Amino acid sequence: MPELGRILTAMVTPYTAGGEVDYAHARRLARHLVRIGNDGVVLTGTTGEAPLLSDDEKARLWQEVKEELPDATVVVGAGTYDTRHSVHLTKLAERAGADAILAVAPYYLKPPQEGIYQHFRVIAESTPLPVIVYNVPGRTGVSMTPATILRLAELPNIIGDKEANGDLAHTAALIEGVRERHLDFKIWSGNDNDTFHIWCLGGYGVVTVTGHIVASQIREMQRRLDSRDVAGAAAIHRQLCRVTDACFLNGSPSTIRYVLRQLGFAIGEPRLPVVEPDPETGARVMAELSKHTLDVASPVRA
Repeated sequence: MPELGRILTAMVTPYTAGGEVDYAHARRLARHLVRIGNDGVVLTGTTGEAPLLSDDEKARLWQEVKEELPDATVVVGAGTYDTRHSVHLTKLAERAGADAILAVAPYYLKPPQEGIYQHFRVIAESTPLPVIVYNVPGRTGVSMTPATILRLAELPNIIGDKEANGDLAHTAALIEGVRERHLDFKIWSGNDNDTFHIWCLGGYGVVTVTGHIVASQIREMQRRLDSRDVAGAAAIHRQLCRVTDACFLNGSPSTIRYVLRQLGFAIGEPRLPVVEPDPETGARVMAELSKHTLDVASPVRA
């Protein structure tokens, strides 16, 4: 399987003033994110407002951004709570040229572990693309157990897990299970505030929200851990936690969209039911970010 990269930003979806997907701006934003230190992007995840985009909008967005980033990774969110629909989106991802798909655990229906396994098995068997499963119980209402994830890891093209359950003991058990079984299976942190800890446990990478504005610092934290400078990496992490907390003050993707607009990215207003922070909350967000060095130090008009 191809190397997908360790630092991937879950990219917001830009809109025009009329609320349509702004494909030209999406290209420019994706290129900018790679330029500041990301290995690539994840499109149409939670941060990209996947539930608010049509299948046609998703497919065109995937194709346009991959055309813009032929030498960088483009992972696309193709999972829903409907297995058949997820397979359909996966076929669209293949045609769009995606490098891999991200498929979330089935939400709302809250199936048992066997149902979760069968959901991902069918998706994986429908495609030659690498599949990253996504465990995010805070949004789906169901958590994949380490046993279920390890069972999925035995399937040839399920190559990793975006882990966002917030339970480091769960993640430790998963990573230990991968090592005991000698599996080629990677763990990406799915919570920015957990990245340092997951990397220390042996995780591989991160699918980040704050990578929109601090990718270079995340990259430096990775470099220091790789060189065994744990204290230096921890110092960076402590500062990044404050950035993350600010970027989630009004939830996600609301807050990071607001931040980008304040920094000069003309990405448009979010689609309902996502709304931007009220003025007081927005002021608190930007006051905290003003204390940090960001990858965008002055307004950028794309």
